[in-house]
Amino acid sequence: MGKQEISKPNPPPDASHLPDALLRLRIDLDDAKKTVLTDAELSALQKFRRAADYIAAAYSY
Repeated sequence: MGKQEISKPNPPPDASHLPDALLRLRIDLDDAKKTVLTDAELSALQKFRRAADYIAAAYSY
């Protein structure tokens, strides 16, 4: 006979042991989704990425 699979729900998460002061440092992902880069910021980011990729490839040689 094959193994019988027993279905158990996931246990609840344990309570956090982090200090409450750290909650102020968290990122609210709902607000982060609302942030959109301007065309100038996106262009600058793409140029930076290309330059970083070029330097990384040149460094490996």
